[in-house]
Amino acid sequence: MPKAYSIDLRERIVNAYDKGALIEDIVVQYAISRATVYAILKQRRELGTINPKQYQTGPKLKLAPYEQEIRRLVDENPDATLVELHALLPNKDNVTVSTLYNFLKRLKITWKKDALCRRTTLPGHRRRTRGMEKPPRDN
Repeated sequence: MPKAYSIDLRERIVNAYDKGALIEDIVVQYAISRATVYAILKQRRELGTINPKQYQTGPKLKLAPYEQEIRRLVDENPDATLVELHALLPNKDNVTVSTLYNFLKRLKITWKKDALCRRTTLPGHRRRTRGMEKPPRDN
C-alpha cells in the first residue's frame, strides 16, 4: 500500500490554495495529481482535518476463529483433498471450498492437491505448447 502524503505537504497545498493559487499551479508546483488536491480540500471541508486517514483493514476472515482446528484437520488427514477437508469443517455450510483454499494459502498450509486445484486451463480451452503441430484441417 502506498504511503500517505506527509502532513507538511498537505499543509503547504492547503496554504497555497487559501492564498489564492490556482489548482493547476499547485499540481505543477508540488508534482501531485489534481485529484489529490481535490481530495485533501474535500477532507478538510468535511472532516475539518487534513491528517491522513487511518488504514482500514478488509473484512474479517470467516475461518480465522477455526485456524487451530483447521491446522489439526490438515495434520490428521494429510491425504485429504480440498473437498474432503471442506467436508470435515465444523462450519462447512457457511464457507465455500474456495474460501478454504484461500485461507490455507494465506496460512501457507499445504494439502493434497486434487484435480480441481491442478487445473491450469479453463474447461473447453485447449492448451497448446511449443513444437506441437496443428491438427490437420479438413478441406
